[in-house]
Parts: sequence; structure tokens; C-alpha cells
Amino acid sequence: MTTLTEILNAAQSLPSGERAQLIAALWDDVSPTDWVPPDSHWVAEADRRSNAYDSGEMTGAVWADVRQRARRKAGLDG
Repeated sequence: MTTLTEILNAAQSLPSGERAQLIAALWDDVSPTDWVPPDSHWVAEADRRSNAYDSGEMTGAVWADVRQRARRKAGLDG
């Protein structure tokens, strides 16, 4: 039998695109009743950001721009 650690190690050796496909496939296969609820710190931060956005202290950004910045910061795009 394959252990979770063995599966994780194999998944981490996949190219990035295939890891993303694996994540999507696994996510689609998990029932919402099995999702782990976010911890209180995550909820507090989400609330803080939502309130800042609602009050105009924070603005949103287009996903394409956010993705591009994140990829550049991670060294994935020149």
C-alpha cells in the first residue's frame, strides 16, 4: 500500500502544471463536508480585509494582474 508521504513525494516531483492538474482533480473529489474549516486567525484576517475594502481603505485588482505579479515575485516569469 502506498502511504500519504510516498504520494506527496511523487506529486512534488511532477512538473508544476501537472501538480496544478492534480490539485484540481483532488479538490473536485473532496466532499464539502470533509473540508477543514479555516482557523480563527484566517477568518479574522479575511474580515479585516473585507472591512478595509468596504470602507475604501483597500482596492481590488484584476486577477490577471495579481497572477502576473505573483508569478514574477516567485521567479516564474522573467
